[in-house]
Amino acid sequence: MWCEAVRRRERGELGARRFETAARARRTASLALSNRKEFATPHNGAVNSLQRRYLLSGASDGSAAIFDVQNATEYEAELIAKHRSILIVDKQHENGHKFAVSMAVWYPVDTGLFVTASFDHYVKVWDTNSTQVVMDFKMPGKVYSAAMSPIATTHMLIATGSADVQWSTSSEWILMSGGCDGAIRFWDIRRAGCFLVLDQSRSQLGRRPPFLEGTSDKDPLNSLQPSSSSKIYSAQQRTGKSKKQSHKLHKNQIPGHGHIQQRLHPGLSSSQNRATAHYGAVTGLRTTTDGMYLLSSGSDSRLRLWDIDSGCNTLVNFEAMRLQTSKPLQLAVTEDPSLVFIPCMASIKAYNLWSGMTFQTFRGHYEPVNCCYYSAQEQEDDGKRQTDFVVDEDNWSD
Repeated sequence: MWCEAVRRRERGELGARRFETAARARRTASLALSNRKEFATPHNGAVNSLQRRYLLSGASDGSAAIFDVQNATEYEAELIAKHRSILIVDKQHENGHKFAVSMAVWYPVDTGLFVTASFDHYVKVWDTNSTQVVMDFKMPGKVYSAAMSPIATTHMLIATGSADVQWSTSSEWILMSGGCDGAIRFWDIRRAGCFLVLDQSRSQLGRRPPFLEGTSDKDPLNSLQPSSSSKIYSAQQRTGKSKKQSHKLHKNQIPGHGHIQQRLHPGLSSSQNRATAHYGAVTGLRTTTDGMYLLSSGSDSRLRLWDIDSGCNTLVNFEAMRLQTSKPLQLAVTEDPSLVFIPCMASIKAYNLWSGMTFQTFRGHYEPVNCCYYSAQEQEDDGKRQTDFVVDEDNWSD
């Protein structure tokens, strides 16, 4: 089938973008537990966060480490590539955190800076080359999450939150937060108060791209491709029509039932401000790369897909899952987007984003998985359990 796709591309029957999407989908479909890579972790506690090609990890023992996932430090029996940390900061470091590192994120522009957040009430910005703290921020309480906007050009703000925070991937001014009260709130950082609270009971049928009709489960290429509605959204975004989303956000217009509700002060209490997205705490947030959808997980062991433009629950029924309820989870999505990876106790499950069906289950951990990260460049999914690394990678890699 792959050779046939190449021939169709050579004959001009298959466009470049569709060919690229098909290649990515096929490689994603062949993800499997790697038996050629091993990470020697320097952490003595649970790892709570993972980021990028230079894999940045933060652990509950107060340490943060960096691994090069492309270049191994040594080989065992000339077959298994072992990756040891190329940088580590722990409690023995003069500027190290005293308690658990809840989040570690790279500066989006380059790997010269990274940010760590901790339960010791501090958010610290590190110089990667000198391994020194450039600046730190004292917070009034424990910091459970931190995030930097991947598209910001006019600011270098670090958002911190009590449960989870996530920047919009379509507007550098929009921040999303999830709380222990089960609410997901949208904020415009240029003014006070949130302008939208997601409500799980508020949906709009027909907005969700439907599952492809006639799709065969045996063909991973078809099962991973987004529907025509999704392509329309992507086309609108490329042509600039998606600016209506930013217009709505800045005007604080919240779609109602048949009319537009204009709120004079978004911070005022109302029935909408008391809406909940989950029956329990929000444990994870992740926006798709096109900025059109938001994924959320909760302590009610539910995963929900939201239409950011309308603020509606898309009603995708993700198959049964069992999630950790005592700590935040780090989700990952493919760049299509077609799959979402979510830690489910001692395994990582991949769900089809549009149908909610379980696409694949990755097993290899012996303890509950806290976080996972999908590398679009290498097409690898790095999962981190309580005490060690496991890499689930495409069997075409290396």
